[in-house]
Amino acid sequence: MTSKTTKLHELLAVEQERKGNADRLRSQTVETFRGSQHHFMGQRRTFRPFAVDEEQGEAAGERLEAETRLVKTVPEELDAFLRGLGRWVDVGYQIDQANTVARADLTLEGEVLAQDLPATFLLQLEKRLREVRAVFKEIPTLDPVRTWTADPGADKTHVLRAEPVVTIRKQRTRKYNVMVEATKEHPAQVDVVEVDQPVGEIRSHEWTGLISPRQKHALLEQVETLLGAVKRARSRANEAAVDPQRRIAKVLREFLLAPIREVD
Repeated sequence: MTSKTTKLHELLAVEQERKGNADRLRSQTVETFRGSQHHFMGQRRTFRPFAVDEEQGEAAGERLEAETRLVKTVPEELDAFLRGLGRWVDVGYQIDQANTVARADLTLEGEVLAQDLPATFLLQLEKRLREVRAVFKEIPTLDPVRTWTADPGADKTHVLRAEPVVTIRKQRTRKYNVMVEATKEHPAQVDVVEVDQPVGEIRSHEWTGLISPRQKHALLEQVETLLGAVKRARSRANEAAVDPQRRIAKVLREFLLAPIREVD
């Protein structure tokens, strides 16, 4: 019976777990070497009396007084550490090997935008598109209340201008109102009032390089659509088969431990 084919995405799913296990094993091994050296030592202390009192029931010969059993050896500890590390190393090796053939087309609604993109590139592209999305979210937009039209005379493209805003400039002046006409006996009674007298017209012109809220929304939808297509392409690329026979950890472990496995 043929064995089940392993897919690249299956190894990617367990890679971080293997790495975490290897990291914990490394920390535990270092801690053992630093603080538990007594685990690597065994000791037995015996006593043999020169004379015994047989009448008191004392037995002749060697007596065990204390014993500490050896719990582990450095070679065993190193072997266990390197085996745990090796499970992560082999997964990484198989993933990187599979990534050399893991590829997929980037498609949108049946249209191929780009062909044969490596899975590793698709992963980086996905990250870059998230960064693009973050930039798009910060785009300032123009005031939708005002009316904006394209300015064909502008020295840049995508320049809009608003309808000019007309205001009246006024100047404070004095206005004299005769309340009572002058007579031979009395001067005229005049009321002086300060008023704002219109003196001209101001026309304010405004240009903008901003985009509308609708255009910003369309840009965000566009990047989301492309991001979704990249995710699907990466998923298809990660369907690449992995060769489980590709292993390197054992070879490395045997090389590293050779000095303590040699018989003196």
